Amino acid sequence: MGVKTLMTVEELVHLPDDGLRYELDEGELITMAPASEGHGGIAAEILRVLANFVRQHSLGRVFTPDTGFRLADDTVRAADVAFVQKERLTGRWTYFQGAPDLAVEVFSPSDSVAQLMHKVQQYLRAGCHTVWVVYPETKQVHVLEASGRDRILDADEMLEAPELLPGFSVPVQSLFE
Repeated sequence: MGVKTLMTVEELVHLPDDGLRYELDEGELITMAPASEGHGGIAAEILRVLANFVRQHSLGRVFTPDTGFRLADDTVRAADVAFVQKERLTGRWTYFQGAPDLAVEVFSPSDSVAQLMHKVQQYLRAGCHTVWVVYPETKQVHVLEASGRDRILDADEMLEAPELLPGFSVPVQSLFE
């Protein structure tokens, strides 16, 4: 078994721009492969729908997967789509300190369920209110909340987040069209 090379957040900040995206998972540098067409399309649709709603209702800001969230001293993660309520926005030019209020992860064939659930738990431990894990193959959305509430929505159900996004409601199926 190989030796894991650990890195600090400060070292991550100073990595040269080589065109790749990285995350820091408890000190371990993770290289993020470019998204597939299907993955990118679904993430873009979620971002579009969410960003339009958030802007229309002045609720905060929606972020792309280029935005790093510092979840712990040794962990920086980037969700496929993230939402932060306006009262938490700082406008700083550093990684966002803490978890987004909502993190969205689109499951890819290259993902392992264990790795993705590890990331979900990191978000929730760092104060994320809700995580949506989107499964393109089954057209389902797994909704996990910090409260412990956990449910899977099928294509014919509505995706809502009443505490974070009052009035937001979209058919799950529409995310995959």
